[in-house]
Amino acid sequence: MTADKFRRTLTEAIEGCTEALADIIELYMPLINRHSQVDGKLDEDLRQYILLHIFNKISNFSI
Repeated sequence: MTADKFRRTLTEAIEGCTEALADIIELYMPLINRHSQVDGKLDEDLRQYILLHIFNKISNFSI
């Protein structure tokens, strides 16, 4: 994804576009999964917690 496309997608996600938010989540899912591990195993609750925080806080993000 180019820098311009990322900026447009992020702006749309901040404005409430669910498709853009899904694109951002898809892009960062490997990082989210990596940070959702406890003792080397994926913790689904932790991943859900991270995703909920992203969903709830993305509208506060400023570019």
